[in-house]
Amino acid sequence: MTQPALADREALILQHMPRVYSLAHRLLGSEADADDVTQEVLLQMLRHLDTFRGDAAVSTWLHRITVNAALTHRRKLAHRPDHTSALDFDAITEDETPTRTALPWSLPPEQRLLDRETQDLIEAAIAKLPPHYRDVFVLADVEGLPNQEIADMLTLELSAVKSRLHRARLMMRDALAPHFEEGKP
Repeated sequence: MTQPALADREALILQHMPRVYSLAHRLLGSEADADDVTQEVLLQMLRHLDTFRGDAAVSTWLHRITVNAALTHRRKLAHRPDHTSALDFDAITEDETPTRTALPWSLPPEQRLLDRETQDLIEAAIAKLPPHYRDVFVLADVEGLPNQEIADMLTLELSAVKSRLHRARLMMRDALAPHFEEGKP
């Protein structure tokens, strides 16, 4: 594949950056880590675009790079001491990210609020999953990948993927049930 022009590379970045960020954020559960991985993936894309053979779609290639980069990033974090801040920076700046799509105006404001709260509950439940369950859950139920592809990607047996996915779904159900069951406090 020949090296695309600068405008084409910029278009590729703009097209794929939101999905790369979203996948990284779901796998890592942190905006800062997702930012780091997104930057790393996009740099890898630009560096290695000339070696892309075109056997698969660019999105498939970037998906694989993103998963690998997120898993590598998590391994690096596991070897570093945890330094957390006492400040809640999300409460200080509530910036809307460009990856979110606008809801149609026809929805009443209370429905938009409920939809947003539901999405936040689901994202929080995903973030609380242990990493090895979160990886499988995100790749299967959020990204829609088949179990065998997940097994290959994470170098697991197919039975391990199925088991982890089942357990992750049970954990998600337990985490979300108090919010959605009728008649319970």
